[in-house]
Amino acid sequence: MSKVCLIASLLFITSIGHAQTDKHDIVINLGVSSGYGYPSSLYRSNSGIPAVNLSGDYSLTRLVSVGVYAAYTYSFYKFQYPGMPEAEYKDVWKGWDVGVKSSFHISPLIIKNEDWDLYITAFFGYANHSLIFDRKHDNGHINYHVGEINAGSILGFRYYLSRNIGLYAEAGVSRKFFAGGGLSLNINHD
Repeated sequence: MSKVCLIASLLFITSIGHAQTDKHDIVINLGVSSGYGYPSSLYRSNSGIPAVNLSGDYSLTRLVSVGVYAAYTYSFYKFQYPGMPEAEYKDVWKGWDVGVKSSFHISPLIIKNEDWDLYITAFFGYANHSLIFDRKHDNGHINYHVGEINAGSILGFRYYLSRNIGLYAEAGVSRKFFAGGGLSLNINHD
């Protein structure tokens, strides 16, 4: 019975169409990506999370929006020497990115279907990342910390399942290529 209710709910949500971004809309994106141009500096990793992203956009017009973004990433590599199982080493790569962004929404100019939102984004921010070699066993490696300006561009699209809920996917370039996606919530759509 619960499967039937779930399917009926999804059909109802997707039938409420026409949700392209309008003036004064506020869209919140939550998702994962391979980072904002800062992939892990570990040679290998055996655990961690992809970059977790949170961003918000405010639509100035139907074609232009401005916003903020934040991302956090953490990964590590654990290894043991075969003859010494008690000597386990752990190297950690972690960091965050924050900044501002501006998007140009192409969809109103080229697509009649208002469920789709195609956009180009430029972003500018600050990135703070570090690689910390094993703290328990000083193995002579030098830890390092990167804190610098981060700028780049993104090509993305959003598909609205309903007026307020959508899915997004993005790919961009900063220091390196990155890609990601997640859930979009339009919290101010009429």
